[in-house]
Amino acid sequence: MHSGFEVQQFNPDSARHLEAHCMKAIVFHSQQIPGQTAPDFLPGLSHLELSETPVPDLPNENWVVIKSKIAGICGSDLRFLQGKPMPAAEPYFQLPATPGHELFGEVEAVGKRVKGFHVGERVSIDPSLGCRERGFKKLCVQCRNGNLGICEHLAEGCLKPGPLIGTCGDTGGGWGEYFVAPGHRLHPLPDTIGDDEASLIEPFAVCLRAVLNNPPQKKELVVVIGAGTIGLMNVAALKAIEPTCRVACIAKYPFQAELARKLGAEFVSDAQKDDVMARIGELAQTKLHPLSHGGALLAGGVRLVYDTITSAITLNQALRMARGKGSVVILGLAALPEQVDWTPIWLKELRVIGSITYGVEVFKGKRADTFARAVELLAKRRADLTSVKPRKYPLHQYREALIEASSKKTSGAVKVSFAL
Repeated sequence: MHSGFEVQQFNPDSARHLEAHCMKAIVFHSQQIPGQTAPDFLPGLSHLELSETPVPDLPNENWVVIKSKIAGICGSDLRFLQGKPMPAAEPYFQLPATPGHELFGEVEAVGKRVKGFHVGERVSIDPSLGCRERGFKKLCVQCRNGNLGICEHLAEGCLKPGPLIGTCGDTGGGWGEYFVAPGHRLHPLPDTIGDDEASLIEPFAVCLRAVLNNPPQKKELVVVIGAGTIGLMNVAALKAIEPTCRVACIAKYPFQAELARKLGAEFVSDAQKDDVMARIGELAQTKLHPLSHGGALLAGGVRLVYDTITSAITLNQALRMARGKGSVVILGLAALPEQVDWTPIWLKELRVIGSITYGVEVFKGKRADTFARAVELLAKRRADLTSVKPRKYPLHQYREALIEASSKKTSGAVKVSFAL
């Protein structure tokens, strides 16, 4: 079973399916599926199909089989389906693959060398596929330093290219009934963390890393641009790490604004109706300079801006509202935005910092894994994500789910997920 590697535990109720290597999964293909159609705003939908596909083999006896329970639809998934190019990321993605890296599930089968986990155990899964997962005995400098998301071997080793489970053709993903994961990337969950909240740990961990590496000071005003899943998780992470910081969140829709307030944002601006720059200038108590080509520049501003959207509009806002020597943290998937004014970077000597996935961070002298910290914060209720309720669909309704996730204005959905 599973490439000949011995499995020490398995779920007898599903043993027949695993032995037959048969499961249902949504597969993303490089070519359009004959007969499939897609709306103009989501052309990649015609490249997806729900099919019977083999259960992924265990790469070695240190891996486990996970039964997917809830798997989120990430903005990065939608970006691929929308056909938006990210040219420099091309080496790290290879189709076909089963998407789904926002993972929550139960242990289904345990490799012989995996210790400390039992079948049926609820777990959150860090989907990182760095040097260790790819079979390298000598770790690259990034993996040695805990920066797993920027491993130098993401397209090499014993696995197909892909930075995460759900982007790699060998592991499967959360949009399938089963996937495989390294035992050392599992995080057991206490009963105090419900299933819906558990399904949000991955995006919460993304934002937690960004905040731990760029933390707010006590009572400091910081800005979060965007109130989708990542924007909301960013608000939650900020308040978990520094409860006294004052968070100004810029939300596009009223339902997002309501959730931002519930998660701790003291100030919420309407991205469509408010003069965002004037509002942040007022909060930061600094002068506003209108610009002849549109927009405005703050004379001072805020030290930390987290942009979770990274459109041309939001990047210009972020750069122009940051104060001198401030930082703009990029959490969205900026690739080829047009008409971005980079002047503030040199004019104000700004730092523009990318942040992706998770790893290990040193915070207040303690070195710890991002996912372990995320689970601990939720278990101790220093963070509470229960106000964000995923809208869940079965796999066979994947078209409806993805269209809804792409249509926030009309759907009113912050997070859409698959429930298996």
